[in-house]
Amino acid sequence: MEHHIRAFSSPLLTTSSDTGQPQDDCGVEGLATNIKLLLKLIQEHNGCSAKDNYERKCNRVNGMMFILDEARSRVQKVQSSTKRKAELRRCNTDLRPKIPAPKDKRIHPDLSVDEKEKLRKELNASLVEQQSLQAMCSSLGKEKQIMASELARKAQELAEMEEFIGDLKARNDTLLERLHAASSELKEKKNSGIDMDGNITLQARNKALTEQLQKSIDGYRSLKRKLRDIQEENKEMHATMEQMEVEVREGIDRIHGFKEEMVSGNEQTNNIQEEISALEHMLESLNKKISKYTQKKT
Repeated sequence: MEHHIRAFSSPLLTTSSDTGQPQDDCGVEGLATNIKLLLKLIQEHNGCSAKDNYERKCNRVNGMMFILDEARSRVQKVQSSTKRKAELRRCNTDLRPKIPAPKDKRIHPDLSVDEKEKLRKELNASLVEQQSLQAMCSSLGKEKQIMASELARKAQELAEMEEFIGDLKARNDTLLERLHAASSELKEKKNSGIDMDGNITLQARNKALTEQLQKSIDGYRSLKRKLRDIQEENKEMHATMEQMEVEVREGIDRIHGFKEEMVSGNEQTNNIQEEISALEHMLESLNKKISKYTQKKT
């Protein structure tokens, strides 16, 4: 009687294992949904531009990490349920040989062989599925590490950017303080009458000095023009004096020649010789003066 009770208790185990099949299917479907969602988030993350909001990027990465954790937990649940199913089926096969069969009925060995073959196929399929899930988990783990390193790098860049912004704010505050100080000093100078009088005096003095400087510049320009004119006149005078010197020399030479002719002529020409001598002395003195003037100019 006890053997019959144990024999009929074994189908309960098989039914419980069979009812676990929809749960495994739901777990696999949920894992597929998670993987699709993860692929979609990865595509969005790779397709986003550098101008996107940093908070959205962080939320997207956090979502991907959460989906990775959930997928890993689902894989572990599927693996545990598969192992449990195989164990329960083995227990069911172990219990069946202990059931006493009626004497008038024959044992069909083909049923046990088919069941073993079916179990072997299911076990091989579960092993293949386990290997594929392990490979998927390892790839997901690598993706998670890559995302974590990328997130750490972005966090470091954000910290550096915040530090740079802090330095800019400090510089801006310093410049604002200087600007306020300068504006307050300017207001004080405007409000004080003494400073205003001093500014008016300085402005008048600057104006007078500017006018005086302008006059000096104008005088310098006029003197420069006069000097240029005088230099031109001196050049003309120098040329004229040189021309006169040449003419005087020619006149003296002619007088010398005329004197020699007169000496060789009659003695009645003494008066003419005296006049010519006086003219000669005069021209010589004029020549000396002109030569002195030209020497001074040169």
